Parts: sequence; structure tokens; C-alpha cells
Amino acid sequence: MKSFLSNHSGSFALFGKKLNSKYEGLFFWIDKEMYKTIANFDLKGKVTGVVDELWRVKREKGDVIESYWFAPKMPVMFYDLSKKTKFDLVLDFKKGYDNREWGRSFNIENGKRMLLVKFDKKNNSKESNGEEYSFWIAIYSTDMEFKPKEKWEKQKFIEDEKRKSPPFEKHVFRLGTINAKNLVVSCAKTQEEAIKLALNAWVMKPKLAKEAASTAKSKKTKSIKCAEFSLLSLQENSGLFAGLPWFFQQWARDELISVKALIKLKPELSKKIIFNWLDKLDGFLPGTLTTKIADSGWVFVRLIDLLKKIDMQEKFYILAKLDYFLRKQKLSQGLIVNEAKETWMDSISRDGACIEIQALALASCKLARLLKKPVSFEKELKEKVLEKFWNGIYLKDRANDDSVRPNLFIAAYVYPELLSKKEWTTCFDYVLPKLWLNWGGLSTINKFDSKDTVLVPNQLQQF
Repeated sequence: MKSFLSNHSGSFALFGKKLNSKYEGLFFWIDKEMYKTIANFDLKGKVTGVVDELWRVKREKGDVIESYWFAPKMPVMFYDLSKKTKFDLVLDFKKGYDNREWGRSFNIENGKRMLLVKFDKKNNSKESNGEEYSFWIAIYSTDMEFKPKEKWEKQKFIEDEKRKSPPFEKHVFRLGTINAKNLVVSCAKTQEEAIKLALNAWVMKPKLAKEAASTAKSKKTKSIKCAEFSLLSLQENSGLFAGLPWFFQQWARDELISVKALIKLKPELSKKIIFNWLDKLDGFLPGTLTTKIADSGWVFVRLIDLLKKIDMQEKFYILAKLDYFLRKQKLSQGLIVNEAKETWMDSISRDGACIEIQALALASCKLARLLKKPVSFEKELKEKVLEKFWNGIYLKDRANDDSVRPNLFIAAYVYPELLSKKEWTTCFDYVLPKLWLNWGGLSTINKFDSKDTVLVPNQLQQF
């Protein structure tokens, strides 16, 4: 079992029973960059119990209970033990995706109560050049003993190998043995800032603990509380990460789909996220694997959700962006067409006129209508979509492809006006038996269509 924590500002920790992935450890988000620091608090003993309090994790190892939690919104983590105990500190300092082995060095300063570690990454002729950088961590405790070991050890990442995410092994640095009951770890680009953060956090520990615990309080059911807290754990200062621990970037599609859940929880942040993507909309939003994504219309779907919070000046700005967005769409036979791999199904080509892309454009037109500036394109596009996609039983996935795929559910979500309630019922009754998976999800392809299953040999894609 793995335990995940976040400071709700980009930093996170992921620890399992053993170190099995390069994405496990203590990560700090500083100035829009991710820094990995401690790979493992190597406390001997088998994990016999775990309590996840959302804001804090407690793990039982033998006769010792360890717990760790973040100071909210700070690059600071507390590590507490039920009694003074010895444990080794294993380091894997690097920037998030920098897996270069050579040119890494540590400088350790051991004071009476403070342990300072500086990391330097320099280029080395044994591997390709890249960015050179350095950063610090400070470890503070009022009762801490430290015995250095300072040795490199080869660490296998068996989970990364299963995921086919190289490298599958790397040398980590066993710094030494710490004997302490409580400590705080901070991270910064300078020694001075790291010391300041650690000392201030130590002094404020009771207050910070109370504040951290309050983030997990909720009157809602446990399932809703956990879902909300999980989403909030993806926060960084200006938005939501695509998915920790692997994807500490902001992706337009993922963030815009998720942000609706934040409108009530974090209204200011949600509006900031939506308008951030609106500002970046230059006809299309940037993609991850492609220069643009076809489903950029999500930003207008979310502006519909935000409608009551939009002032007059923002209204005119939205309408200008919307007009440019519609004029930039590529049309073929009256339908919007996209290039290969520009939809969320980017493991397949899926170019042409796709059902959810039409629906997102129609939802954008709906926003114009709700802002009292209707566009004739809405009626024209709706008629063309019904002509090319609706066969009286279900909505085809693409105008030239009668495959049954779950993208019609996206269409129903963003633009329910496309069909009548009776027609949607007919459609769902037809497609659900072909897409529903026993565990409760949807297949991305018709389970019974042999021509589709060829796309992904030996397995079904899952949505």
C-alpha cells in the first residue's frame, strides 16, 4: 500500500512499503519546478498498519509509529516518530524528470540541531549535457543525532519497469543514520531560505498542524470528502496538475474537465484556471502530444458553469474570444474536422469530424446565446450533426465511422440539446451493453466489434 500526501501547493510525498519507483519520495514544487529530495525514510521494520487521515499519514512499524504531514502551502514536511528512533535517510536529489546519473554531488553541513544538504548537478562527459543546477534541504530537530554513511547504492525500480518507464534502476545516496523523534524538512534554492523555512515551521508547528488538519474536515460523506480532497491535492498555485506523481504539468483538457468540481470549493481558483486557459486560447488550446487540441471548446463549457460570476467587461472579452474560436475552426461539408491525435483518444489517429468536437462547438455557440449574442452557426451545425451522426438509434463516433465509442456521452454532457430525452434514452440503451465493463467503467471501443479490437491487441482500452 502506498500513502500519498500533498501540501495543496504543488509539493507531494509518496511512500510505499519499499522504494520501488523513481516517483516515490518527497517532492517539492518551487518556482514552477519540481524537485525530488528524500527517496526514503528507511526505518527498519515491516509496515503492520496504516492510517490515512488525508492531511497526515501514520504507519506502524514494529513498536514505532511514524507520521508525516505537510505545512499547508509551504515547501516543508514534518516527520514524527512515537519515540526516539534510528533510521537512515536515502536521497535521490534531482529536478523532476532529470534521470542523469553522473555529475551529482552532495555537500553536508552537520550542526547541533540542523543538518544542511546541498545538491549540485553538473554536466559530465559520460552522458548528454543538460541543465546544471543546485538546491538545498534543511533538516531541523531539537534532539537529533547524525552519523554519516555517504555511500551510493544501486536501486531497482521494479514498478517503473512494469510500466515500461525507464530508467529501471539508478544509484541513490545513503546519506546516513539519524536518531530523532521529531524533525522538519524544508527545501529551497538557497541555504538561507532553507534554514529560514525550517526554523519558522518548527516554531509554528502547533498552528500549522491545526491548519493542516482543518483541510480534511468536512460534513460531507466520506466518499465525497475523499474525492474532493484528492482533487485539491493536485493544486499548485495557479491551477491543477494533470496527475501526481507522474504528471506535474497543467494540461488544458484535463484541468478544464476537472475544474467544475472546484467552482463551489474554490471559486476564486476555479475562475482563475478557466480565464487562464481563455487567455491562452488562440483559436485552439495547446496540446501535450500535439501543438493544439481539437476539444478546446471545454473552456466555453466551463464558462457556462461560471456564468453568474462573469461581469460585463469579462462578457465582452469572452464573446471576442468565442468569435475568433469559431472562425478558426476547419470545416468540411459543414462539420468541424480535426487532425490526427488531437482528441483525448490520442493513442489512435481519429482525424476527421468527431462527435464530441461538434458538441463542444455547439456548446460554445450556446454560451453566445446565453450571453444574448446568438450565432446562426449553432442551428446550422446542429442540423448537419444530426444528418451525419444520428441514425435514429445511436450517434456515430465520426461522420465517416459508425463505430460505437463513449464519446457520445461527452456530447450528451456538454450539449444535451442535440437530441431529445427519448432519443438519448434510445441511444444509451443501444450503446451501453456494447461498452459497459463489469468493474463499472466504459470501454473505449465496442467490445463485440472485431474491427475495433484490432486497434489494441490483447486488451481493451478503458475510459
